[in-house]
Amino acid sequence: MKAVSKRICHLEARFGLGPSAEQKLWVVTVAGRRLALDEDTCVEILRECGFLPTHRFGVVDLSRIPDGLNAKETERFLRERGGETCGLNGAR
Repeated sequence: MKAVSKRICHLEARFGLGPSAEQKLWVVTVAGRRLALDEDTCVEILRECGFLPTHRFGVVDLSRIPDGLNAKETERFLRERGGETCGLNGAR
């Protein structure tokens, strides 16, 4: 029984399914486009507001942030409409 349990733990860790597995987050951006805030700051704002997916794998689509926003406007957009950037096609 100990060997089976050990093997299951090994497989869970390998596939990111175990209770201690980290969340994997894919961040989508537009190549060559620069936002007023860096990706890490955008993700942190989305995390603070509770918009990030809570399951093992998540997608954040920063390409949905409108062009030409300064840092303050980008932060406001993420806080007000950040749910649109999380998930596939805005789905949570």
